[in-house]
Amino acid sequence: MSDHLQPLLAIDTATDTASVALVRETGDIWAEYTWHAVGRHSQSLMPHVDWLLAQCGLRPADLGAVAVAIGPGAYSGLRVGLATARGLALALDLPLLGVPTLDVLAYPHRRLPLIVQPLLDAQRGELATARYRTRRDRWTRLDEFRLLTLDEVCAGVERRTLFCGEYPPAVADALRQRLGPQALFASPAENLRRAGYLAELAWARWQAGQSDDLEALEPIYLRRPPVAEG
Repeated sequence: MSDHLQPLLAIDTATDTASVALVRETGDIWAEYTWHAVGRHSQSLMPHVDWLLAQCGLRPADLGAVAVAIGPGAYSGLRVGLATARGLALALDLPLLGVPTLDVLAYPHRRLPLIVQPLLDAQRGELATARYRTRRDRWTRLDEFRLLTLDEVCAGVERRTLFCGEYPPAVADALRQRLGPQALFASPAENLRRAGYLAELAWARWQAGQSDDLEALEPIYLRRPPVAEG
């Protein structure tokens, strides 16, 4: 069996929401599991990966590639996900594919004729964000990943925008008040960050012959990671 006919495992532990998924040989989502990890990423990730593989009658040796969310997101969650994905890829000699978290959040809305702006709560009064839209029939990220205040997000809205992602209810309330009908919002179910979407994005890259350097791939941190004391 050639590598491109083997399943792909997708891992996303970028925030308190964690998710894993498998893409079968045909490119279809085979299985997916999403849970609220709340700081337990290191304890819960591999048991959920093992369970997912078992549900599909697979062993790690049956995999053809590994994909992982690379942020923006929480420092600890990103480290756990990338370390696990890198370890599997190294041990099994598999391609590794990193996918930005905001790309995953925006992707389900790619067919809407709107600006799509995912938001992730970055604490300290800031939101991690980028804007997306379909341009010339191509789904495109319009700008770099940024940390913005709510004022800066509002100032950048020039047309109807769909907001999605993980942010406090107070942020949605403020956007509604300040932007009126220009602000649209994804439903709670649409805001769930699923590894199935990460898997689709990674599968397309893999089938195009792309992968990332195992050693060079790093999380996207929009702030410096905290320095350990001692």
